[in-house]
Amino acid sequence: MKTKEMNKSSLNILGPYTHENLTIFLFQDPDHLDRGRYVPLRYAMEKKHVIVYETGQVGALEAENLSDTFDVFIQAGDVLKGGRQDRTIGIDFIIPARSGRVPIPAFCVESGRWHRRKAESQSYFSSSTHALHAKSARLAAKLERSQSAVWASVSACQANLAESLGESVQAADSPTSYQFSVENSELQRCKDEFRERLGDLAIAPGILGYAFYVNGQRNSADIYTSTSLFHKLWNKLFDVAILEAISSKTQTTTVPTRESVEAWLEEAAGAELKDRRDAPPRTRLATRRRNGIVVFETFDTTADGEPPLHTNIIAR
Repeated sequence: MKTKEMNKSSLNILGPYTHENLTIFLFQDPDHLDRGRYVPLRYAMEKKHVIVYETGQVGALEAENLSDTFDVFIQAGDVLKGGRQDRTIGIDFIIPARSGRVPIPAFCVESGRWHRRKAESQSYFSSSTHALHAKSARLAAKLERSQSAVWASVSACQANLAESLGESVQAADSPTSYQFSVENSELQRCKDEFRERLGDLAIAPGILGYAFYVNGQRNSADIYTSTSLFHKLWNKLFDVAILEAISSKTQTTTVPTRESVEAWLEEAAGAELKDRRDAPPRTRLATRRRNGIVVFETFDTTADGEPPLHTNIIAR
């Protein structure tokens, strides 16, 4: 299958937009023809279009798209609440309409529990507004594909947030739960400050993605071929950036430039592309590595010759 890259050099780079130690840039293509048939997991679960089933295996769940119309895009790092343990999704993938039950790789983000929690279902999962935020956790799931590394990263996330806030973020009901930790009330107050300053950035037309820096250092970038998909994902993506910033606060006053983002994209595009073999049907996954940069690309195999549906760039 021949595919082409999105011409990232043709994107307008908007920014920098900065609050405290977080800097955001937006990628805009005002002339872009939107490929908007995809909806994200949270939207699909809230509309009852998708069911995610507990299988009784830590590393494997099943998902089913019940819709006659929508293709569902599930993004690596998405958190699922409930079942016998909270989980995160290990890879990007697409679930077509009327898919039947599709196996998906997952990782536990809550150790110790293996039973129903209060009023939650033991057989099904509910959606979350959160995704794994720390680079270490995202790379543990997407690149290392290691459950022990994911657990270690979740524990480090809790410790870093607690240090920044001056109080524990572990919940009494489930101390090891990543989901419960990022729902901490003091943490929500801190996040609201960032949202008040920067939360409306992505509503501009033609926005396809964003990049963010913490303490003046490269962190991550996400670019999509669908503006509507990006807008639906924005709150969760922005939450990742905010949590990274809160976890790593310093007194830095460094603000990166647009030229630094252009250089970052150019470096990422120059990395060698290697396909992965663990993608579900309808999805092709590829990884690039170069000079401390890891690039993950997700293709829809029915969109022959089109650029990747999602490009995720992480600075290691």
